[in-house]
Amino acid sequence: MAVDDIIEAEIMSTALAIFVKTPSLSPLKTRLAAGIGKEKAEEFYIHSLKAIEKTVKQTHAKVFWAVGEQEGLNNPLWRAFETIYTGEGGLGERQHYIYNHLLSNHDRVILIGADAPQLSPCILERSIEALNTHDFVLGPANDGGYYLFGGRIPVNRHIWSAVPWSTKQTRQTLEGLLSSKPCHLEPLTDVDTQNDLQQLKTEMPEAMSDEQQNLLDWVSSL
Repeated sequence: MAVDDIIEAEIMSTALAIFVKTPSLSPLKTRLAAGIGKEKAEEFYIHSLKAIEKTVKQTHAKVFWAVGEQEGLNNPLWRAFETIYTGEGGLGERQHYIYNHLLSNHDRVILIGADAPQLSPCILERSIEALNTHDFVLGPANDGGYYLFGGRIPVNRHIWSAVPWSTKQTRQTLEGLLSSKPCHLEPLTDVDTQNDLQQLKTEMPEAMSDEQQNLLDWVSSL
């Protein structure tokens, strides 16, 4: 990374939003729960949240929880960062609202979920750096979706609405609708099913946080 790029990255502001649901207010990890049970699926979710929270704290971004329930905004789980209500509607509507809302106050916006606890600070920093030269950045998920979306220019509502969510065509469709080709990060697995937990073990960074190690220990105990 050139010196000029480093200076520019420090001057430009980046918002990073983590899309989350509040336990007891919304169903959590329903497909995972079908394999390991509701209680264990919620345990995974909490471990994943802790791992992601630790990871994003090591970036230079302003971090927000994008909370799916208005009544969940003040839940103690979200005390580490400012909370924003995602609004009503489907996933596309919610991402549209959060992305455009944050882009009105920041130069770059990164969106992630709580399904990829193997995310490393290096990947997140690369996503931010990619927006120095690209309008968009995507982290491909192995199921056809994406674990990260970032941009520095607005995305029209009709684009978010046209994407078929939770399908093998999700990422491909979104890419085809964007105004320019996004930079790709390394592919990772979104943990949605019991089988994904085993894949998670192979994707953890070499320098794991304590929270990521705790999650791996939990997976091994199943």
